[in-house]
Amino acid sequence: MLRILPSEYNLDRAYLGAFAKELVDGCLHYQRPDGLFHDVVDQPSTFVETNLAQMLAFAIYEGVGAGWLPASYKSHADTMRAAARVKMDSLGYIQGACSAPNFDHPGVSTEAQAFCIMMESAGSKLESGNLT
Repeated sequence: MLRILPSEYNLDRAYLGAFAKELVDGCLHYQRPDGLFHDVVDQPSTFVETNLAQMLAFAIYEGVGAGWLPASYKSHADTMRAAARVKMDSLGYIQGACSAPNFDHPGVSTEAQAFCIMMESAGSKLESGNLT
């Protein structure tokens, strides 16, 4: 939404950016040392999964590029990106994601593949400086 909201909506843009930062900060509080998160973020008894790391890395790369997150957040996204890459098997499937169709156990899903592509695209775009 922040990407497409017209500039005349500056107050709304500021509100949404602050809300997104608060959401990212809340998740980062529960990040594991390996860069991933538990399926239920605040419940370590649940399985470790890959999707949230990929989604957050995407959001952070986009936020840093657009200026609604400080550049210091990029290191968090880089850690998540590296952790997600470790979960990619020899066929390119992201393992350890909430598995379709019920998303109640680790495995693979088309959503995890999409999140990976989004994360990689946003990370590459930020690294290249091509923020359009």
